[in-house]
Amino acid sequence: MLKLQITRDGAYDDEYLELPATPADVGEVWCRLDETSTDVASTRICGTISDIWNIGNYLKRADVNDPIQLKKLTRIGELTRGLSRDECLLFQGGLDSESINGLDDVIDVGEHLDRYLLVRHVTSDRELGICLVTNGIKPFDESVQPYLDYSKIGIEYYANHGGTYTSGGYVLRRDSAEQTLRDIGDARNNRQAFGTMRME
Repeated sequence: MLKLQITRDGAYDDEYLELPATPADVGEVWCRLDETSTDVASTRICGTISDIWNIGNYLKRADVNDPIQLKKLTRIGELTRGLSRDECLLFQGGLDSESINGLDDVIDVGEHLDRYLLVRHVTSDRELGICLVTNGIKPFDESVQPYLDYSKIGIEYYANHGGTYTSGGYVLRRDSAEQTLRDIGDARNNRQAFGTMRME
């Protein structure tokens, strides 16, 4: 789900445009803005409502007066429609971990969510370090594990593999992760991996 909060200089109220939108939907919003302001050139996005929490950061500079950009925004609306919570987290993580330089890059992330991996419940460097050690990706003898600096282990892995932390877990590119971490990212293994981590 994606709604754009549209404003215009001199307008009394903002309007909301739900995406994907038809030309008629766009025209209706513009007509409501026209009732209090004729400064069409100042029409802009001032906010978003979406289950993908960070997507507004990547849309706010789009020119809603440009038909080509409006068409791309509609495509992004199509990509956000009906996503599961995990897919929203993948979209969010993909946006924050890639170099996004415009709407085409946002579309690219949305069209390729399968290229990203979500490791649930790993939301900090320390939790990443625990996950890596517990699952043998960074092997250490059990006798030294209580003395390890898990945050440092997580920081080092993050620096070498990229990705980003979301509220639901660590998102990174699948092709950057070891097979063991990809296995942990599978839904059937998430609960087991999380339970093991919390025992540390």
